[in-house]
Amino acid sequence: MILNPRKRNNKMVSNLKNTDLKNIDLKNRKICFYLIVMISFFLIFAMNCFTPMLSDDFDYAGQARSAGSLLDLFRQEYHQYMTWNGRSVTFMCFRIFLNAPEIILKLANSIVFTTLSVLIYLNIDGKKEYDPFVMLLSQLGLWIFTVSFSQTILWECGAFVYLWGMTIILGFVTLVRQLLIEFDKNESIDKKVLWVILVFIFGWLAGWCNENTSGGSILFILIYIIYRKVKKIKIPTFLYSALSGNLIGLGFLVLGPGVRTRAALAADDNYTGIMAIVARVQKLTLYEKDAFLVLLMIMAATMIWTVVISVADGKEKGLIDYVVVMRKRLLYLFLHFATVYALALTSLPEIRAVFGPGIFLLIACIQGITDNMQTDSPLTDGEHKAAGIMLHFVYVSVAIAMTIYLLFDIVEGAVNLQRIRRDYDERIAYIEEQIASGNQDIVVARFHTDFACRYTCAYEMELSDDPTYWTNVQYTKYFGVNSIIAIPYDEWESTYGQ
Repeated sequence: MILNPRKRNNKMVSNLKNTDLKNIDLKNRKICFYLIVMISFFLIFAMNCFTPMLSDDFDYAGQARSAGSLLDLFRQEYHQYMTWNGRSVTFMCFRIFLNAPEIILKLANSIVFTTLSVLIYLNIDGKKEYDPFVMLLSQLGLWIFTVSFSQTILWECGAFVYLWGMTIILGFVTLVRQLLIEFDKNESIDKKVLWVILVFIFGWLAGWCNENTSGGSILFILIYIIYRKVKKIKIPTFLYSALSGNLIGLGFLVLGPGVRTRAALAADDNYTGIMAIVARVQKLTLYEKDAFLVLLMIMAATMIWTVVISVADGKEKGLIDYVVVMRKRLLYLFLHFATVYALALTSLPEIRAVFGPGIFLLIACIQGITDNMQTDSPLTDGEHKAAGIMLHFVYVSVAIAMTIYLLFDIVEGAVNLQRIRRDYDERIAYIEEQIASGNQDIVVARFHTDFACRYTCAYEMELSDDPTYWTNVQYTKYFGVNSIIAIPYDEWESTYGQ
């Protein structure tokens, strides 16, 4: 059979046009993707620069300033490990960066924030290459739904404990996931000893970051091992290496002498035994409501939509079938609840301790939304096409509305942060001036009270008129004076202002 040359040429032209359109689409997605990342980076960098040192920052900065070498910093961290805190990986990073210029610390913190958003993106399956919508959801989730944003992202000490710790943990989880994907394609990757060693070290660091969230990474590895055993799928050596490193790291974290000392001092439960655990579970449930109610509702909505898709497709499914369909989001949802309620085994911490579990829940929600928007669902063609289009419209519209809200909120918050930073700079300059003049009992002005916003915890860690108050003591030690107290700004200005 002889093909018509004109038809063949038309087909070739059509294929070339389709290829060109795909390349243009990919190029546009890349531009949007990187634009979202860059805008978020510059915004968080500005927020970091406007955030002053607060409370514990002064303690650790004073210690770091007294160190003469890197070895001295390790000695300081070893002393803390033996007497107070086992989170040596993140605190060692903190000590190192406190010896660098402030701008370097702020830049590093902004890079880590951006890295966390990219890691969230990488843990979403079923997305397009350079998917700007999924990246936008990752950024919106971090900016809007992060637990105690001011304390876990912007406050220097809190950022290293929670933001940096979770980034290390999620980086480890992401690496293991990617290695498993590559292993299922080509088992020869498991023969590379370098990967086995690398995941062991990375697992060790991830296990030594944060008690409950590090436990989540161990649970993640165990789930994959059990799943592959049940399915009779070969388990790579690096998965056992990752688990052993993770367990060793968590052991160093929770078995440190300082952890026991701190736990004994923090024990203030009104109940003992099983009733203490019940009371903590009740309090953690309140944390769930206060911190994650909206995300939990989003998660529930994605599950309901998955059921709607199955019904529209005319396929009746049992519970196990739905679990299989939603397994990706259910895995992170399970990690979320496990890492939240694991806190019931210890004296109840501040709500910022559920920062890491919040990241797991955020991944679950974005995965659910991404699953719902898959183009091969029965709601994208035929009689159900209108419903599929409506779903896409709702998701995109809500994301755009949240973006507009967030941009206004960030602008207002940045202005207030800059005003607080101005008050702080004036305070520090005045303290240094008083020290130079020989004054050892210094009175400073409190921050203006009308600059409060969700991006600062300055008012929670503000100085008082009591020189023995914990934040006052931190200032006093840092500046090496007898006492520092603070009084309302207007009162200070009328008495001490120039």
